[in-house]
Amino acid sequence: MRVVSILKVISLNDVLDIEEADPQYESAVAVCSAGGIAGAVSFFLVALSAYRLRCTGEEYWSRFTKHFLEKGSVLGPVDTALSFVLEDKCSSFLREAKVSRIRKLSSYSATISELIYRCDFRQLWSLTSKVLQSDPSSKTVVFAVKMGYYCGRALKRCKGPLPLDIPIPVDSRVARATVNLGIIQGLSTEEVLKNCKREVVEAWRVVSEETGIPSIHLDTLVWALQNPSTFSKALAKIGSSKSVAALRNLMAVIRRSDSEL
Repeated sequence: MRVVSILKVISLNDVLDIEEADPQYESAVAVCSAGGIAGAVSFFLVALSAYRLRCTGEEYWSRFTKHFLEKGSVLGPVDTALSFVLEDKCSSFLREAKVSRIRKLSSYSATISELIYRCDFRQLWSLTSKVLQSDPSSKTVVFAVKMGYYCGRALKRCKGPLPLDIPIPVDSRVARATVNLGIIQGLSTEEVLKNCKREVVEAWRVVSEETGIPSIHLDTLVWALQNPSTFSKALAKIGSSKSVAALRNLMAVIRRSDSEL
């Protein structure tokens, strides 16, 4: 698989460094710098509602950061998360379901705080899936765990890597990369996203095993490859010229494939 041979040039540490260029990580740093572990809990709870948004993910997290800085110290972590999802325009679609998710996990806020603080993200993953009664590989469950990890990094409690068995959160950009990089062939991005999520998770698990980079960390790399501004910031964090060349090669494959669709 061509993508594996290219990714083998890029080290796990390179990928961990690239995460610091993710706007979501930058938001986690801002929230946790202001609110400490309480900010981390609030950030994690809001991540449970970060789906079917009426704005981009970058705008969503920017809006929450502003909300937390204004109200977090007054309302506390749970009420700050709830008030944001109840009031923010980006969360208007399926708002009641999103609020319900936060309320379910808010009963475990002390446990969430402890798990993030000690960087036990496998247990956080298990808890989230169990409380929500959701598939452990579902996008929102895995994404929330990733945001919890970002908060652990922002608090300087841990840098990673996360366990290999935590899967990649499958969304449209992951589906697009899966098709464009030839990881799954013969299907469109839309077909893969609608009918083949389990196959996508398994395909990236194989890539993860062959490269030694956990799937959950490859998620940020996949996102950066499809976002020029984040990609430029990511390259600036990489010291190895070979890794930079490999990243440019991956981006070229994705862009060339897009132009051929």
